[in-house]
Amino acid sequence: MSLLGNYRIEEVDQVSTRLCSEYGRIVKVSGLLNRPDMLFVFDADLIEQVFRSEDALPHRPSMPSLDAWKHGIKKDFFGELPGVIAV
Repeated sequence: MSLLGNYRIEEVDQVSTRLCSEYGRIVKVSGLLNRPDMLFVFDADLIEQVFRSEDALPHRPSMPSLDAWKHGIKKDFFGELPGVIAV
């Protein structure tokens, strides 16, 4: 189990729900050891704005906890489909 403050990063769905309810529609997580800052956007209209304003080939580094969730813990659910955030 990996803990990040009061969050268990293996439970990315619960972490996302808590971040949104505690901090709002846009959450920046910074200061993680050896990790770049992360921005979580929980509003569909804002997500659309972000994706439409990106370059043709945006850089989206993988998130290890999300990779473990999608390709390990929930592999039966996701299969080979990467979803909105590919890792």
